[in-house]
Amino acid sequence: MRWCARTGIRPADVWAFGDMPNDVPMLEWAGVGWAVANAHPDARAAASRTCASNDEDGVARTLEWALRL
Repeated sequence: MRWCARTGIRPADVWAFGDMPNDVPMLEWAGVGWAVANAHPDARAAASRTCASNDEDGVARTLEWALRL
């Protein structure tokens, strides 16, 4: 978040992925917060979207999908 502020990247332009309660502030700050399917309930509640679990390579699959757009 601090790096984005220093470089002029707006939160609306950021995707963040998380799975644990310590990720909640980041998920809430990012324009798009992604929780993996097997994330802690607090992380899932804070995220605006959900991807496949980490056991199913959810983050990688989501990024590959996004790069094909």
